[in-house]
Amino acid sequence: MAENVRRGLEIPEPSDYSSCEDDDVTYFTDLQQPDSNLPESARVVNKLLNNLVESVWEVISEQEKIKRDEEAARQIPVLNASKEMKLPGRTNSIVCSDDGLYLFLGHTHGLSVISTSTLTCVRTWQDERVELTSISCTSLGNAIHLLCTVDDMGIARLFLHHMENVYLIKVINEIEDINQRNICAKFEVSRSGDFGAAVMTCKFPIKIRKCNIKLKIHLTVSTTDSLMLLWYIVNEASGSVWLDVYRFPQDVWLKELETKQATQTPQTTEAKLSPVVLLMKIKPPEIPAGTSLKSPSEVLQKTEEGTIIGSGQNHLISSRQWENQDAAFKKMFMKYLSSSSVMTPQQKAEGPSNCTCHFLLREGFHSMLGEAKAARDIPIAVCIWWNGSHNLLQYLLLKTPKEKDSEPRPDVLWPNSQEILCSAVSACTRFVVLGLDGQLVTIWDRRFGCPYANIVIPGDGAICRMKLLLQSQLPVTPVFQGPVLPSLQLVVTCRSGACYSVTAGRGGDTCTVALTERPAGPGSSVTVAEPVPFLKCLILLMQRNGQVSIWETEDGAPVFILNLPPTHVLGSLREPVCLLEPVQQKLYITGDRKTPLVEVTDRNKDESSLFVFSFSEYTLMDLYRVTSPAVSEKETRATLSDLEEACNLYFKERADSWKERNRNLAFHWEQLSKRDIK
Repeated sequence: MAENVRRGLEIPEPSDYSSCEDDDVTYFTDLQQPDSNLPESARVVNKLLNNLVESVWEVISEQEKIKRDEEAARQIPVLNASKEMKLPGRTNSIVCSDDGLYLFLGHTHGLSVISTSTLTCVRTWQDERVELTSISCTSLGNAIHLLCTVDDMGIARLFLHHMENVYLIKVINEIEDINQRNICAKFEVSRSGDFGAAVMTCKFPIKIRKCNIKLKIHLTVSTTDSLMLLWYIVNEASGSVWLDVYRFPQDVWLKELETKQATQTPQTTEAKLSPVVLLMKIKPPEIPAGTSLKSPSEVLQKTEEGTIIGSGQNHLISSRQWENQDAAFKKMFMKYLSSSSVMTPQQKAEGPSNCTCHFLLREGFHSMLGEAKAARDIPIAVCIWWNGSHNLLQYLLLKTPKEKDSEPRPDVLWPNSQEILCSAVSACTRFVVLGLDGQLVTIWDRRFGCPYANIVIPGDGAICRMKLLLQSQLPVTPVFQGPVLPSLQLVVTCRSGACYSVTAGRGGDTCTVALTERPAGPGSSVTVAEPVPFLKCLILLMQRNGQVSIWETEDGAPVFILNLPPTHVLGSLREPVCLLEPVQQKLYITGDRKTPLVEVTDRNKDESSLFVFSFSEYTLMDLYRVTSPAVSEKETRATLSDLEEACNLYFKERADSWKERNRNLAFHWEQLSKRDIK
């Protein structure tokens, strides 16, 4: 043995301390091996625990399997259209009368009036050169309707539907020279029919040789079309926008129609009535510039003359201070400013390119100062916001002659923290909902002039559309005998394609339910989201892939699918033409027949239909029908005689809601205590 041991290899002697640091760690190759080393009592307990876990897991698995089977067996009911009507052409807009008896369709070659009872065309106004793109309608009583339309060339027209006849009253922006004509972007009428508002754009003629825009004109495009396209692009960059507010003498029109009805034939399509009155021309607010005021007393004196506080027009900042501030900002953040983000002086002076307006009824104490007494439910003010602005401006309509100015100035300013992207107004016009940048929704209460709720929408997509429905969770009481605290149901659609249902109440009591999250592809994006006023907690959704469904707001799941015939698809997947009619509880959807690709460009073979879904005939919707009406408009509106009465009502409502506010305050403090704020 000694001969086989290599020389130079020494065997170490055994150490006195034979333990190692890793001796207390035992490694097992068999998972069941540790159980054999445990005492018998521990092995029994371990076996009982394992059996208990296995039995519980079997119960959970069985319940999950039953749930999956129920979901698989549960099929969403599919509702088919109850009626169909052939349309004369491609329909771009559809509205209904207040009583639900007539439909007004704006399409290629004119306007059509449809009877909802028989689905037949009772009267048309045709012009081969006109294609109506939008319609606004209101009822004047006794089957008389006032229509405001805009065509594809930006011409605004005013129609009157009377005794199943359609009369063209006025072309708002009619002018002989087409190059000098203003273009109308939107034309809306108030609910009472006394006022109308048109968003106008002025196009200044510019010679083509002075244009620096370079276009690549393809050979397939005619020279005339290329010049028209060049003219449009050149003038698009040099236009200005404003809002024209008109007063319609509807009482005079009705008397004139009665006298002319006996002399005119049924084929008459034009009626020369009293002209409309241009009430005011509202321009975008000027960009604040350097002031010439020397002291704060001059600023206050300017404010006392009627200029509203908060618009930024009256200040003590000189032009030199503006220039120094701009230079300091550029010097400090020059590395963050790219050449494309720096605005030229010409771009700074251009201003906004569009605005949105809403007519407001009498509500609260903001409508008292400087207004005449309003008969009936006619608007007393119009609120507008310009794109890119943070402020909502309100202008009074019923001013006395002494208070009229050459240039209208806002009477109320509603400031906001972010840029306004979209807006909505409740039917009673008490609540004004603004969708702001940064996924923020602000609800203003016109009764007290303060925010009703502030809501943050989840996700990262900008808000692009909102629909509002007024509901009530409390018993309806007279305005001066107790508080009316309605809940507002909002349907918010984001540019990312996501859609949310929001229920907002006073004191931060809000609930947000995600109906559709941000879709992976553009096909699932929501194009139409609108609450169904006659069905409880249901929302109509239309997606870009052509799917039409009814969703429940509480669970955020579809409950009904509305199916078109297999031979038709939605008329426009991006902007579907549809209408929810609350009186007769019907849904109208336009659809186009599926045609081969070779026939798509043939306009003569354009076959469109109007499909009707009568919700009152579906027994499956009986569970969701609204048994009691929502809060009445007159019950949620308050006409206050003076400021003291408004303050008393405000303090009374605050006193009656102290329990709710304390509960919300305690909840917020509890949430803050759970967070470790350092």
